[in-house]
Amino acid sequence: MRAPGKVTKAFLCVLVVVFTCLVQVVLGRQTGLLNKSEDVRPPLFDTPSYVELFDGDTLELELTGKENCHLGSLSVVLVNTDSKGKGIISFLLADASGSEIWSADMDESAVSVGEWVNIGSPDFYLEKGKSYRLSITAKGCSPYFIKTQIDATNKVLPFYEKVAGSDNGISLGTSVISDKPLTYADIFYYSRIIAVIVGAAVICFIVFGYGKSIRALRSIPELGIIETAGNDAFLCVLFVTLCLSIWVNGYLEGINISADSAGYLREAVNMAAGNGFHYDGIAGYGNTWFANWPILYPAMIALVMKMTGLEVYVASKVLSMILVGALIIILRVTYKKDAWFYALFMTNLGLMYLYWYSWSELPFIIFMVLFVLSLHRVLEAKENRAVNYVFLGISAFLCFLTRYFGIFTYFVIGLYILVLLFDKLFGSNKGDLRKVFFMTITAFVSGVMCILYLVNNKIQNGMPSGVSRSMWWDDYQSLTNDLVKALLAEIFNIFHTEVPAYIVGLSYGKSVLIVFLFILVLAFFVFENVRRLSRESVFITTGVVYYLMFIVIRYFSSMDTFYYRFFAPATFLITLGTAGLIYDKIRAKRVRGAILIAVTLFVGIFGCSNYAEHIRTNTLAYYDIVKMSWDEDYAEIPDRSVVIFSTFDYRSQYYRPDVVEGTISPEDSMDTLRERYSGSDQMCILSSDAAAMADAGIYDESINSAIRDNLSEGKKYCIISF
Repeated sequence: MRAPGKVTKAFLCVLVVVFTCLVQVVLGRQTGLLNKSEDVRPPLFDTPSYVELFDGDTLELELTGKENCHLGSLSVVLVNTDSKGKGIISFLLADASGSEIWSADMDESAVSVGEWVNIGSPDFYLEKGKSYRLSITAKGCSPYFIKTQIDATNKVLPFYEKVAGSDNGISLGTSVISDKPLTYADIFYYSRIIAVIVGAAVICFIVFGYGKSIRALRSIPELGIIETAGNDAFLCVLFVTLCLSIWVNGYLEGINISADSAGYLREAVNMAAGNGFHYDGIAGYGNTWFANWPILYPAMIALVMKMTGLEVYVASKVLSMILVGALIIILRVTYKKDAWFYALFMTNLGLMYLYWYSWSELPFIIFMVLFVLSLHRVLEAKENRAVNYVFLGISAFLCFLTRYFGIFTYFVIGLYILVLLFDKLFGSNKGDLRKVFFMTITAFVSGVMCILYLVNNKIQNGMPSGVSRSMWWDDYQSLTNDLVKALLAEIFNIFHTEVPAYIVGLSYGKSVLIVFLFILVLAFFVFENVRRLSRESVFITTGVVYYLMFIVIRYFSSMDTFYYRFFAPATFLITLGTAGLIYDKIRAKRVRGAILIAVTLFVGIFGCSNYAEHIRTNTLAYYDIVKMSWDEDYAEIPDRSVVIFSTFDYRSQYYRPDVVEGTISPEDSMDTLRERYSGSDQMCILSSDAAAMADAGIYDESINSAIRDNLSEGKKYCIISF
């Protein structure tokens, strides 16, 4: 059959272009069903407090329009309701004159506690500057609304909200119906770009022929384009996606600060201010030594602060992005054109959580990877080069400087020293005794540095690691249950997914069986494929030693229960080792290329673009909302104060590093308080607490007198100058 001529090809190409344009026109047509609508809801705090509505009471809200817009449905978040309750929650929307615009009743049983629930659609036009009244009445129930930060609420919603008797907003949302009608392109996601890609492919088939086009596609792996440019393209897409995830989840839509995080951040602020290890230095206390955690992570945050001028929490997020990039570069240098396959496991769900929090685990993982690579280089090298041992000792010490548990690396070195000695004494392989000697010296010198660090902590703080790590009482059955749950979660985290609900609901015995079978299959695969002293074996061995040591230590010391924060670093090491064994099984270049293309598109479309959309649609960062709340909390607190019986959000201790928390006992007097809190200029007590203390009659008269002299009506705090 004769191939079509140039004129025919040109004509067909024009037809394809015209048809593609027609498809774009059709996709842009209105569906005639409804207009676009967008849910607009105030951000809710992850440590909520409540506006309570009791049975028979009515909560009044004044809503003043910020703009002219068409409101669709209203929605609320409620707690303290019963899914089997018989109560009713009534809503009545009226204009300023009291004329009813809309009303609805919602059954208590229809409420999903803590989730947004639609209560109906007023479907009316909100007029700018005009006031409306929303009345909410509880009948046979006592629902609680979640308080919202009022400034943030008013920035997000299309109206200004004022709740009677409260300075806060409530968990009330709405939807805004756009004047722009819904199109078919809005319904069928990515349809426009897919139509263009299909059209371009058809044109290629027409111009070059189907067979030649397919052969060109098949020749791409042989040309090496996918293996080189594709590898780096995936790493770039992954880096951007992970950075966006850190920004969205750690700043824009969440604030990931644990008690440990707050301690790191407070020390970083003080270090950036020139106070060194003294985490209360800004508050005036030069005798507080940072020893609860190693110093390296807050020092890294402080360095980013000094280099960028950023606020400490934001600096910690930027540092996380830098560290993610550093880990990707390490994998790229180590695995070269195959790095994409290993970097894919950086999407482990447990690791993602570590990226989002201000925790030291991320640099700890990097130093563990460097430690394993250094140890493998020492083990495989035929010559005992000093630089290899220097890197080994430094990487082990850096692991310790990010987490005290990093001292486990010296046990790993000791294990391989024993392996080499065994080979020398009993194996067919004549082990190198000089290597044993140099590894021993390296571990000794580096280990002594760790011991000296702990000794200095003991001198400065009184405790080698800041606090007593002795055993507290534990329910060992509950702890073991948590261990099984954590191990089960680690299995699914590898694949970037939560444990499915039907597996969560399984009995304890079945959960243990799943974990046991997974470990058994993994162990069988590893033993069948791994080579002794290979890089893969060192990664897996280090991860296993980590797991075993941590589990044993946790049963005999005080810390949080088992969860992803403790296990994700070891899981990543084992995953890297196992990934090397799996990748060797995928020998076909086309299969590797196909997987690379698939994961690049998947991460780019469903990861990068998804996070970018979150950034586009969020007008106010959740972290800024929380800061507004903290500003309100600390508004009356002067500089360099001690707050007695503090009720502040524990996460905010770094936000006002000039403030410390304190207590008062009946044995105290003003003189003992001045001595104890000598770094502070005044002490602050909640006015309600201060009044109760003065009335109790159990505190020293000097304290009661100071309270009476400084207690002011209308003030949240009683402030007593030292």
